[in-house]
Amino acid sequence: SFSITPPTYAEGMVFVALSNGTVQAFNADTLESVWLYKDPLGGQPNSPLTVHNGYLYTGFWNSETNNANFVCLSITAEDPTQSKENKCASWYHTAAGGYYWAGAYASDSFVMVGTDDGTSKYTSQTSQLLLFDPITGELLDSWDNLNGDIRSTVVYDQVTNAYYFTSKGGTFYSVQVAKSENGWQFTNQWSVALANGVGGVPMSTCSPAVY
Repeated sequence: SFSITPPTYAEGMVFVALSNGTVQAFNADTLESVWLYKDPLGGQPNSPLTVHNGYLYTGFWNSETNNANFVCLSITAEDPTQSKENKCASWYHTAAGGYYWAGAYASDSFVMVGTDDGTSKYTSQTSQLLLFDPITGELLDSWDNLNGDIRSTVVYDQVTNAYYFTSKGGTFYSVQVAKSENGWQFTNQWSVALANGVGGVPMSTCSPAVY
């Protein structure tokens, strides 16, 4: 089955992303199936699998313009007697263009992930960085009108207490998150244009490395 996403290990299980919006969990010792999730919108499983505090976060992609879901899955088997138990999403978020190579950052307080821009153009100012409650899926904040598809994993640096990512439109972004009386919100957003690449298009789909 089609997959360009590496498996992920956590809590004695291996999680594998499969085609048609599918994620399957296996017992790491026996490789027996534990559960199977099939997203109602389907889609290519092009985003990394992020596991934190008993939940798995990933997104799917249907086309440059079609809707696809970012999902949160409990990794616990509700029915251990069923090796292909039909797992339901704890919550999901639908976006035009979906999620492609968009790796989420997950913490105890929030989950952060970027979206595609929902168009077939390289520099449409319509992608978003989304901030969710990790348990309920409530959208806490969004950074809108970003430059092209966000196709990198969001990377955190403890020294600067900031999050970094790139866009296919050729922009390098940074943002911090602060807690106010209204909850967790984005703050101190900044961006810089990347140098021109081949043909003058400075696109990037690479996750930043912090040293």
